[in-house]
Amino acid sequence: MENISPLYDVKAAVDFVYANRNVYFISDKWVFLGASAGGHLALLQSYKYNSPVKPKAVISFFGPTDLTALYNSNNPVISLLLLGVTGTIPSVNPTLYQQSSPITFVTAQSPPTILLQGGADPLVPPSQSTLLIDKLNSAGVINQYVFYPTEGHGWTGPDFLDSFNKINAFLEANVK
Repeated sequence: MENISPLYDVKAAVDFVYANRNVYFISDKWVFLGASAGGHLALLQSYKYNSPVKPKAVISFFGPTDLTALYNSNNPVISLLLLGVTGTIPSVNPTLYQQSSPITFVTAQSPPTILLQGGADPLVPPSQSTLLIDKLNSAGVINQYVFYPTEGHGWTGPDFLDSFNKINAFLEANVK
């Protein structure tokens, strides 16, 4: 049976763009960025796969990092969302949750990572970012954690502009 998971879709897209990089005039300086579920997929792709391309950096706006911890965070909305996405719960299929969690694949070779997180996020608690930051620090991976205490699951205005200024500075410092 063909794999139709969202991660496979991301990997297939990366494989396609990489194979056609000369046609589309794509640089060799790859950076993955995503928000929420897209942040989760950007992190997972960056840490789990080094082929066909290893990104120079990864940027996540409030992306989940440890699906088991997220499921167990005592938020019934999150638990139902994860059940809907995975079709199971961690106690029934712990391997699926582990293999779908970016934190599982952090190594010393993981790309520099910047995480942006709102302190009032009702879907992805700040603990998801701090778990990953701790793992990145333990592995010696360059990282930056940008915390906006009053922001939720997304933001606009001055904090949005600040986010992109911080991302730009992070990329200038870490993408050679």
